Amino acid sequence: MPDSDQFTEVIQEHHSGLRHYIGAFGVNPAWVDDIAQDTFLVAYRKWDEFLKVENQGAWLRVVAKHLVLNETAKVKRRQRLLNHNLTKMLVETEQEDPPLVDAKAQVARMDALRLCLERLSAKTRGVVEARYFGDLNSFQIAHQKAMKPTAVRKLLFHARQSLADCLREKSIEAS
Repeated sequence: MPDSDQFTEVIQEHHSGLRHYIGAFGVNPAWVDDIAQDTFLVAYRKWDEFLKVENQGAWLRVVAKHLVLNETAKVKRRQRLLNHNLTKMLVETEQEDPPLVDAKAQVARMDALRLCLERLSAKTRGVVEARYFGDLNSFQIAHQKAMKPTAVRKLLFHARQSLADCLREKSIEAS
């Protein structure tokens, strides 16, 4: 096991570069510090092996890469389970005869939604389009629009309320 001065020196030398390396994978920004910390914990636990390595920075990056891959695999596994459970629930609650879709009503809803979207400010409309048409999350939109993720989420919340109110004014139920 390393003494605290040795370990602190390794952290100070590699922390910033390791965080940038982890962030370059495009992971959730909240994960960056956690994965960096886990990487240094692995180095601490395998200190004797770590000292024998010629390029310690590269060794840390390999560990971080494996931790990122493990974390993304966990997220995908959870998502598959969620999707499976959601699908199962939907299938179980599905009616025998699905309701027929009224094409004219569908066109009217789409036209109303387009008009309501046009009422939004350009900034709000851009965020809504990025989220729902570009399939970007709040972190990606925030980066793209130079905003904070919380501001993006708040803007989307208010935009959804405005769109629902607008559709109600037009006597169209928001679905």
